[in-house]
Amino acid sequence: MTETSSEKNAQPSVDGEGKRSAGAWLGYGWFMTGGTFIPLPIFLSGYVINLSLIGAPLARQLYTLGLFLTTMGQPPPRVDRQKDESSEEKEEKESFIERVHRHSPPARLQRRGRPVSLPVRALWFVFVGWWLGALWVIMAWSVLLLPYPFLNLIRDLLNQLPSVMTLAYPESADPPAGSEPAVRPEAGPT
Repeated sequence: MTETSSEKNAQPSVDGEGKRSAGAWLGYGWFMTGGTFIPLPIFLSGYVINLSLIGAPLARQLYTLGLFLTTMGQPPPRVDRQKDESSEEKEEKESFIERVHRHSPPARLQRRGRPVSLPVRALWFVFVGWWLGALWVIMAWSVLLLPYPFLNLIRDLLNQLPSVMTLAYPESADPPAGSEPAVRPEAGPT
């Protein structure tokens, strides 16, 4: 049996937009199933590695992997619409990260304007930092339970983790005056 040209034209064709739409739906389906729950053990593994205080670079790589697995590298749906809405809403109300950040240890350190002494940081870590860090990671992961992946929000929260755990001055802030190492003048040739 042979197909005529009119029968071939009657078959639906999949164009580039249809493929993108199907890919977006598959990505959203992944986010709503495995992409929401798989990052939690990865984030908690990063937290455990972060407890060693020297494993921070490896922990950051795990956080990046967890964020990648959330959407499998696809940009979240309707990113352009969210950017338009966020610029309009910015004038009206504070975002979640701004409200949380105001009460977080990194913000308190920024308002203080000087670093915390090492004995105080050690006591903070022993009595507060290790369990507050775990709660911070779970709070960052809980943002994934919203129907839209706010990956930048999660990334910002996870980047504040070392400061939450040890009262280290936040990396995102400028270092306080007087805390930078003194620059020694280089000795010229003798």
